[in-house]
Amino acid sequence: MGDYDLRSLQRTGSISFIKKLTRDYRARWQALSGCRLFEFSFGMTETHTCDTFTWGLQDDDFDLTSAPTFVGLPVPGTQFKVCDFASGALLPLGSEGELCVRSPALMQGYWQRPEESAAALKDGWLHTGDLGQITEQGFIRYLGRRKEMLKVNGMSVFPSELEALLGQHPALLASAVIGRTDAQRGQQPMAFVVLKPGSAEDAETLSAWCRNAMASYKVPEIRVVAALPMTATGKVKKNELENLL
Repeated sequence: MGDYDLRSLQRTGSISFIKKLTRDYRARWQALSGCRLFEFSFGMTETHTCDTFTWGLQDDDFDLTSAPTFVGLPVPGTQFKVCDFASGALLPLGSEGELCVRSPALMQGYWQRPEESAAALKDGWLHTGDLGQITEQGFIRYLGRRKEMLKVNGMSVFPSELEALLGQHPALLASAVIGRTDAQRGQQPMAFVVLKPGSAEDAETLSAWCRNAMASYKVPEIRVVAALPMTATGKVKKNELENLL
């Protein structure tokens, strides 16, 4: 990086797949470039764009120290609501439910799939099938796919939240969380992690770190792997991780 003059940069956006932006990454980027790094945040193919923004929420690293599933505020012209999955009823602020979005860039429908289009598009709103929350302050939390949500001792556990928390560990290069059936707890979170080269961490030390960083029912069983199975677009093939349980 020392070979390049980066003084023209004023702000730099990033997109996370298997490793979330951290305060350390931000500080290192700012030292190298002189500008602040931020997450572009939540968006969908169906809306052709980013639907939330986090720029302007970096004072004291507010965006990074909020809930790990924090994705910011709606972009101008875009609206969000959270509805009950079964009834479609609007839920009050702070509730967890189906994240719905309305945007000027919203698709007209899925090509030659009218039934699927009718199920997803209702009264101008896209029903995403994803879990989300709108806080009382108006911030959006993206909790992930409903089918990925785990139930541990009757409590909801979101893999996306655990992955974001694991991403804060300085020795981890990547992580992915799925669930394993457990006779006593219902489900047990399983974290497959990739260590940075030269790291001395192991499953035992990482488990100890998790016990200090998250609620006890969320603590995953750690599996250290050499690499995660990835798609061509950089997403983890979680179905292949299930074969490793």
